[in-house]
Amino acid sequence: MAENQDENVELIEEEVITLYDDKNNPVDFNEVAVVEYEGDFYALLQPVEPMEGLDEDEAIIFKIVQKDDETDEFEPVTDEAVLEAVFNEYLKAEAEFEDGCDCCDCEDGCCHHHHDGDED
Repeated sequence: MAENQDENVELIEEEVITLYDDKNNPVDFNEVAVVEYEGDFYALLQPVEPMEGLDEDEAIIFKIVQKDDETDEFEPVTDEAVLEAVFNEYLKAEAEFEDGCDCCDCEDGCCHHHHDGDED
């Protein structure tokens, strides 16, 4: 049975996460999306400041590992098949968001809520 993976993607607008590099220097990232894939959660992060070896529109994918109720760790993903699958799920969700849906007449894609008093 096929599962609709697009429901497992959360697009995020304004969330900054600070991670630490191998020299324990803080690096700020914008969290672009969280994708659930095969029971695990993955974060797509873009550096706030330009990063060597990474284009401005590229993101790094980290697996989110919950250590306890208050602590998540971000582990770099090195498996190319997982990277590609997670990124493709993100692209599908992004395309759906940009295309909108039939639930309302929003011009900027679907707003996913009903307009009070705006109905024709």
